[in-house]
Amino acid sequence: MIRLGFIAAVAIGGIAVAATALAAPPYKPVPAQGRAEIACRDQGMQPKSAAWEVCLSQVTRAYEWGEPALAQQLAKAASEARESCLESGLQPETMGYRACVDREVDARNQLLILGNDTSGENVAEAPQ
Repeated sequence: MIRLGFIAAVAIGGIAVAATALAAPPYKPVPAQGRAEIACRDQGMQPKSAAWEVCLSQVTRAYEWGEPALAQQLAKAASEARESCLESGLQPETMGYRACVDREVDARNQLLILGNDTSGENVAEAPQ
């Protein structure tokens, strides 16, 4: 009798586990552009702006390369470039602003750490 109860409990438990696994939604990895949009938005970028376009293109590429730390660094560099250009008095709708953002992002990107670093720190800002 105990043996029959044990077998029934195991069978019911197995059915419950199988039903739970089948009811769960399938795992869908977030595409690189989706992750890039989140990273750029987290850095204060607004969609449909010059800084957003620069941030999104570079951060998406970094995620596609499998470099999440670099992606975060690039998003931060784009945010800092945007702030720098706004502080210099340029209006976001102008070509001068777009040129400034491109120039500032390129300059900041030259200083980024590459490789397996996961700190997200910029070389120029790292403590000595």
